[in-house]
Amino acid sequence: MPVRPAPIRSEPEVPVRPVAAMSYNELNQIDLLLTLQQPIPGAPDALFFVAAHQITELWFKVILHELGAARRAMDADALPEARRRLARVVRGEDVLVSHLRAVSTITPGDFAVLRAQLGTSSAYESAQFREIEFLSGRKDPRFLDGPRVTAAEHARLSARLREPSLADAFDALLERRGRPDLAQVVAGRADPELGALIEALLEHDEGFARWRHGHSLMAERIIGYQAGTGGSSGVDYLRSTVDQRFFPQLWAARSALTAYEP
Repeated sequence: MPVRPAPIRSEPEVPVRPVAAMSYNELNQIDLLLTLQQPIPGAPDALFFVAAHQITELWFKVILHELGAARRAMDADALPEARRRLARVVRGEDVLVSHLRAVSTITPGDFAVLRAQLGTSSAYESAQFREIEFLSGRKDPRFLDGPRVTAAEHARLSARLREPSLADAFDALLERRGRPDLAQVVAGRADPELGALIEALLEHDEGFARWRHGHSLMAERIIGYQAGTGGSSGVDYLRSTVDQRFFPQLWAARSALTAYEP
């Protein structure tokens, strides 16, 4: 769904008071937070629409933080910690899927009014969404060349392209464990600790796929088959991404189970 870019603002000053002495308002910077939803003249649903997308971006930020922690835990062979972090990622994805139901309360007629004020801004341009893809293991450098990618976003995405992904960390983990037969692991016949991590990775993969699917359905319900404001084909593009997976080898291992006796 398209999103109106927020006005460029200077970074807030870092509080000098110790956290223990801060009020709820100060700790969470509520006064600043509540200034970030700007009205759009002629669009009554603008507050709802902008706040909903800002909430999504905040969850993207949390998911990126937890994915980074999960990758570092995998690098350190701390598999229980990696699973704990991935479980938090999945809970965040659950929230995002539920959040789509709130966004879908915008009627097609109301969105048509809102859309006329959005220009060419689009959620297709979300750099954090691409960062999640890159960090998970699906890296496509073409997104760095988008016409609306800022210098800061380009730097972040470039860094994600260079750094190891979760898929890379898992491959390195397999190497350290002697390249076990993944079908045997998935079947529960070898390395139960690794098997539990595989399930956690697949839950993340599934959670993000469910969000993609839900987003596609929401867009179809609200805008039908109109082209996206950011230049994409709209629902057709969203549908084309539903079957994308971060860890195809882990899904393939399930297909290989037919070669083993129960």
